Amino acid sequence: MDQYQKRYLAHQKKKKIKITEMLRERHSDRVFLDKEISTEHLDKILNNTRYCPSSCNRKAVTVKIIKLRDYKSLLSGLLVGGVGWLHQAKILLLLKADKKAYKENLFYMPYLDAGFMAYNIWLTCTELGIGCCFINPNIREKFKSIIYEYNFLEKHELLCGVIAIGYTDE
Repeated sequence: MDQYQKRYLAHQKKKKIKITEMLRERHSDRVFLDKEISTEHLDKILNNTRYCPSSCNRKAVTVKIIKLRDYKSLLSGLLVGGVGWLHQAKILLLLKADKKAYKENLFYMPYLDAGFMAYNIWLTCTELGIGCCFINPNIREKFKSIIYEYNFLEKHELLCGVIAIGYTDE
């Protein structure tokens, strides 16, 4: 085996180890630094959502970016998850599904598609050294109208997940 073949095989081995290491490193972060997410990093996270599989290739789950602290605090009270710390994340990514695309399959298909998208986001954040946490997307019953009032969702959309992201202290 020559030096080029050895280098090639070593390179291939590193690729296989890298994904396994990322999977082992993956965890939820709920404490974030007061440091803005770079535009480059946010663009990469959002671009990588394009590579998610989706049921019947619908591609009906989209991401809404929430950066304002007041909106993050409001969501902290409206959602079942994230109470007391959600506002500390630099960005919240709302995963929204278009109900019209799923017709009668609203009970599981949009959540399945959003789950794939969430994992692509999670793995990309891990690669970039950004912490993240998946938030329970259930909206407290008495606050459902507020979600629409503040334009977090349109009437034809379903909230399938929220991901809090931000840099963490290594």
